[in-house]
Amino acid sequence: MAVRTTVRPSPEDVVPLHPAHGYRLRRQRHPVGVRGGPRRAPRGYRLDDAERQRVRAGYELRERQLARAMTAAGRQPGDAAENLVGQLEQRMDALVHRAGFARSIDEARGLVAHNTFTVDGGKVNRSSYLVRPGQTIRVRPERQGRAPVAVAVAGYAEGDAPPYLEVRPERFTATLTREPQRQEVPVLRDLPLAVHEERRTGS
Repeated sequence: MAVRTTVRPSPEDVVPLHPAHGYRLRRQRHPVGVRGGPRRAPRGYRLDDAERQRVRAGYELRERQLARAMTAAGRQPGDAAENLVGQLEQRMDALVHRAGFARSIDEARGLVAHNTFTVDGGKVNRSSYLVRPGQTIRVRPERQGRAPVAVAVAGYAEGDAPPYLEVRPERFTATLTREPQRQEVPVLRDLPLAVHEERRTGS
């Protein structure tokens, strides 16, 4: 009776392979025996250390998420700082928190991941989804009476919503009317947001 072993051959061992298996090994990104590699954040744009820490704390972002937002903002035409405001403030989790459907961005991120909201009738469960002006966020009917959405809406006060967001708590909807400006966002209002482009010099 054949016994299966859990010992895997060393990468240096010569093992005859089927041609299809050899094709798969040639396509892989890393050598045989090496699992994965270093995850590097996209480079090209940066913020000062103090500004970066405040932005990350205000939106509860990882370093890689902020780096992606800065890269996307720098590639867009116009002022990179204003583009960065749109990349951060038009995120699904940020708008859910601004609309009063969640008491924090972290709570909003969990609600979005659990299919609590729709955008123009379509299901969105990705917190980094960028809502475009004119789109409406709605709490799904079966989730409107449940905590924590019901608790957050009960504590919502008229006038808490930013000027670029039209919130109707009785309908559990919030519509992004236009792109947000930096001076309208409390988290970013007092930050210079000097987005610098990293110059790479050859050796």
